[in-house]
Amino acid sequence: MKVIALHNDKFNVIALSAHKNTNLFFEQVRKFRPKYAAITGYDNYDIPEDLKFCEFLFGTNALESLAKITDVDYIIISVVGMIGLKAVISSLKSGKRVLLANKEALVAGGKLVIDTATKAALTAKNNSSFVE
Repeated sequence: MKVIALHNDKFNVIALSAHKNTNLFFEQVRKFRPKYAAITGYDNYDIPEDLKFCEFLFGTNALESLAKITDVDYIIISVVGMIGLKAVISSLKSGKRVLLANKEALVAGGKLVIDTATKAALTAKNNSSFVE
């Protein structure tokens, strides 16, 4: 988030997620003004009035829903544990470039992640939209 803040002329944050740290998360939503926000640790949450500009998603499937958003090019995933694996796979299958900020997805699903990424890259390359 610090890198994006330093280069806000180059990046546009479309979505953010958090598990349960809503105080920090709401500060980030206010600062980066994403179109979507997800709170995975709650099935519902009382959103402050000043954040109603953003569409909020809740629960364990929220990350997968974010992964399918069409108006993004890159998805940065830094989720601890197995919950991030589904988001990585969904992101790759939907043609996104996934930037892993930790090793959890590769440790938990190494071959599955690599095979899905390889297949997605080959599909994109065959569709002439892939840039190496």
